[in-house]
Amino acid sequence: MFIRNYIRPETPLRESERARLRIAKLFLNTASTSGFNAHDFSGVVEEELGINYPKGISGHFSHERFWTKADIADILSAITIWFHTTHKPGEFLKEVRRIFREEHLGYRIDDKGGVHFLVDEEFERTVAAAVAGLGAPRFAAALHALHEAMAHLGTTRQSGKGLIRGVFEAVESAFLAVIGDPKVNRLNGEVLDKHLKPLLLARYSGHGDAEDLADRFMDHFKAWVKSAHPFRHGTPLEQIHEAPLDLAIMSATQGIGYLRFLASLSAPA
Repeated sequence: MFIRNYIRPETPLRESERARLRIAKLFLNTASTSGFNAHDFSGVVEEELGINYPKGISGHFSHERFWTKADIADILSAITIWFHTTHKPGEFLKEVRRIFREEHLGYRIDDKGGVHFLVDEEFERTVAAAVAGLGAPRFAAALHALHEAMAHLGTTRQSGKGLIRGVFEAVESAFLAVIGDPKVNRLNGEVLDKHLKPLLLARYSGHGDAEDLADRFMDHFKAWVKSAHPFRHGTPLEQIHEAPLDLAIMSATQGIGYLRFLASLSAPA
């Protein structure tokens, strides 16, 4: 359709009346054709979200009013409840994901029905690849820190500073796991030179420019570490020490690249 091909917002949307109405119609169709108990769903929404599900003049639950008028955070949470109460979760995921995609919403739905912020597809692929690379038990702390970092892109505690700090902690944890030196407990330029550079030189010893390659890599890595440090500590300034979100996402993207590289060092070059 024309509107799908050419009418696109400049950035992913946090809110959309079109998406709300489409989800409402999908919900009503599901309730009438698949044996899905919409009344039970309404009760679970009230119990889990602590809100009054809207009712019409007749006193019956008004599902269209809920999906089109409720707070966006409640809508996104209700999608997860819907997933766990429907008899056809596969069809549900397919259709709601299609609505999100076609209406250019800045969210994604995971395979368990959880809704998350979507920075962009490339960032999501980068995060997914990092999570997959941290599957070894030795990287458990790094993986936990990465998940905590991504939570700072959420609705209730969106924070650029928290994102930078979390990704830094994940990189630091992975680095400590790789070098395995109990005397080292933090990541800075000095320990990178002492412990990481020898690993790089050994890894790329077959390259004629291994020394230059390692030095350039180290320069970039140390610059990233230095850029993250101001957001890992407090500040005497009166203003809240928060990082702009666009810069935080750029820093996180770089940090996740280093995280994936460190995880690869546990395997043969």
